[in-house]
Amino acid sequence: MARSPLQMMTLLLGPPGSGKTTLLLALAGRLDKDLKVSGRVTYNGHSMDEFVLERTSAYIRQHDLHIPELTIRETLAFSARCQGVGARFDMLSELLRRQKEAHIIPDADIDAFMKASAIEGEEANVVTDYVLKILGLEICADTIVGDEMRRGISGGQRKRVTTGYMF
Repeated sequence: MARSPLQMMTLLLGPPGSGKTTLLLALAGRLDKDLKVSGRVTYNGHSMDEFVLERTSAYIRQHDLHIPELTIRETLAFSARCQGVGARFDMLSELLRRQKEAHIIPDADIDAFMKASAIEGEEANVVTDYVLKILGLEICADTIVGDEMRRGISGGQRKRVTTGYMF
C-alpha cells in the first residue's frame, strides 16, 4: 500500500511492465472500462467510484498536443473557457458552506481567487493569469506555442503549458 501525504510530490519508479502507467491512468480515470482490475485504488479513503477523478488528478501524456498558432495565453484562456464556470460555482458554494460549518476563516488571497474564478467572464482572465504566474510562463505568454513548422516556445515551456491547461 502506497500513501502520499497532501501537498507532497511523489516519484513513481519501477522497471518496464511494472504498472506505473496503469496506476497513473487509473488515478486519472482513463482506464479502459472493459479492463478487469484486481485490488483497489482509494483516494483519501474513498474508492474511485465515490468521487469525480478528473477533479482530483490529471494524466499528462509524454507528447504534447497543442494548436501551434495560438499563444500560450490564448491556449490557457481557451482551456479555462472550455472547462466552464458551472462546476466551479457549485464547488465554491459547497466549500463556503463547509468552511462556515467548521468555523474556518479562509485565506484572503485564496478566497478572492476562488470567487473571481467562479464569475463568468472574469474566470478565463483570472485563471489564465494565475496559471501563467505559477508556471513561470508570464515572460513568454504572448509567444505562439509553435510546432515543427513554426518556431515557438521551448520543449520545457510546452510541457508547462500542457500542465497549465490541466489545471
